Order: sequence, then C-alpha cells, then structure tokens
Amino acid sequence: MRIKNVIKYLRIFTLNKFTQKKVPYSAQIELTLRCNAVCPFCSFPLLPKNLISKEMTTQQIKNIIDQIAKLGVTALSFTGGEPTLRKDLPDLVYHAGVVHDFMNGVATNGYLMPSLLKKNGRLEGLDYILLSLDYPTAELHDKMRGIKTFHKVIETIELANKRDKKVIISTVVMNDNIHLLDSICELAENLNCSIELFPCENIIRDFPDKTYQINDIESLIPKLSVWANTVLKLRENYKNILTDPISIAVVERGGFGGYPNYHQELLRCHVAEAYLFVRHDGFIDYPCKIHPFMSFDALKHPISKIYNSKEVREIMVNHDSYDFCNNCRLGCAIASSMPARWKTLGSKFILGYLNGNLK
Repeated sequence: MRIKNVIKYLRIFTLNKFTQKKVPYSAQIELTLRCNAVCPFCSFPLLPKNLISKEMTTQQIKNIIDQIAKLGVTALSFTGGEPTLRKDLPDLVYHAGVVHDFMNGVATNGYLMPSLLKKNGRLEGLDYILLSLDYPTAELHDKMRGIKTFHKVIETIELANKRDKKVIISTVVMNDNIHLLDSICELAENLNCSIELFPCENIIRDFPDKTYQINDIESLIPKLSVWANTVLKLRENYKNILTDPISIAVVERGGFGGYPNYHQELLRCHVAEAYLFVRHDGFIDYPCKIHPFMSFDALKHPISKIYNSKEVREIMVNHDSYDFCNNCRLGCAIASSMPARWKTLGSKFILGYLNGNLK
C-alpha cells in the first residue's frame, strides 16, 4: 500500500464519518465465473454454463472502471472465477493502475500468472497479487486444487519479487492443513510474502432461480477456537501474517449477524457502504455479493446513482441485521468493513503498512 493510498483511505474515512457524502473504500470486479481449478470448497464448478457465459466485454469493464474512479474509490482488484483466463487482463490492469492510478490487484490461483508476467513484462499498473496457496508441498496443494499449480505459484512469487510486485498468499485453513500452517508461514516468509489465514467458509451463492453450495463443506471447516489460537500463536513468530487480532476475534466470536443480540460488538458489517462489487455480468448486488435481494445493472445505470440511491442507503444503515447475515465470517467482508472504524482501520491497514506487510 503506497503512502498516498493511506492518505486517500484517511480522506474517505473522514468523509464517511463526518459528512453525508459516502465513498466506498475499495471495489472489486468479477471478470469471469470460469475457473481452471476444481477446489472442493468452492461452488463455482457447480454453476451452469448459462450463468458462466455472461461476461462483460473489455470496453464495458473499462467503462465500469472509469465510473468507479469518478466515484472516488482508491483501491480496485480483479477476481473471478479465475481472472487470468481473460486475455484482456493486462489491458484492464493498465487501465485501472496506470490510467486511473488505483491501488490495483489480482486474485488468482497462479496457474497462468508466470506466462502473463513473462509475456507482459511488469504487468504495468499491477501493485499486488493475491495468490492461493493452501499447502507447503506440491503433492498436497495440487491434489486439493485439482490442478498442478504449486510450482506455478512459486514461480509467480519469484517473478513478482523481481518486478517489484507485492505478493499476498491467501491460505484457506481447513481441518487437514491447520497443522501445516507453520510450514506455510515459513515458506511465505522465505519467499518475501505476506499471508492471510482465514478458515474455510460455507459460502452459499444465491441466484434468482437456484442456490448453490457444497454439501459436505462442514467436514473441511476447522473448529474456530482452534483456528484462532493457532493463528494468534503463529503471529508471535511470523511478522508477515496479515490476519490481525481483531479479525480473529470477530471470526471466533461468531462473525457478523445475530440481530438483535449480535455475536460480537467489535465490528458491524459495512460491506454495502465500504465495498463495491461488480459481478461478471455488470450487476451490483446489495447488501452483498453472497446474499443479494436487490440488484442493479451497472451497464445501464450510472454507478454513482446506484450507490447513492435511497434503496441502497437504507440497506447501508441496516449493516448485518438481516437473517442471512447470521454467523457470516467471510474474510473479504471483514477486511472491507474494517476501514469504516478508526480502531479497525488502524489495526488492519495502517499497522500493516508500518510493519511492511502492505508496502
């Protein structure tokens, strides 16, 4: 995170806290639902082709990026599915990171990233890569992901280090890898990477005609108290761990929701206000991408009008009081909500920057 981005975050915090003007802290564009991996904890492989095929064009995505910049957002990332399956990714990264000077990142499994970095030099405009790595060995990681990607991940990190791109390893903590977290953190440290360690989640994806989820997902999810104690102990030895004590406490105490007797009072969900997520087909869902009950077509309506509409403002003030918010502990929801409070903004982002993990 560049120092000017810290200043931008503080400016948005001041606007959101003390004025009627609202600005999202970050935005994310889902470039595709296609993926070249088959992870047992992910419901994307279950989605039908008629959902997967509806992708925005390059120009439509650029127009979306232009609107997000005009709104005043400071950070933008690309996700999927697997965003590297889009051949226009380098062009989109350039448009976001160079044309608009976003703090710009890509979330990827890493399989195609080495060829992208080699072919496109520095991938100009890209600040960081959020890279999936769940095990410290190729045999275990590739078996879980259903694709031979471990060595591609290591190669991506080596190339990124040479090109001055920050790498953040994202590890899905499960019952069968929680005893290996020390080795994963050590590997990340040796490779000059920061690392996030959030527990596997039971993500239920709601669509108008059907709901998709993994039936036996509970067998993968570790006991939250064990996960919390493990990560807290690891933090004593590894300074590259981004999963902070407040995030750990939020998850361990039950996550978001539980209205009127909330599971925890550390942090309410601010996703509707703080985080702008644009789907692969150009729609924006509220209150969040997982449980939408209101959707707006950003290809037909200006994003600024959507975000500032009466309907969305009413959703913002409800935070995590909806029934489906109960026990939500999505890492992305926690991270995107943390800038909304000074204490959590400092814990997650400012300290992360000062410690060198977000530089």
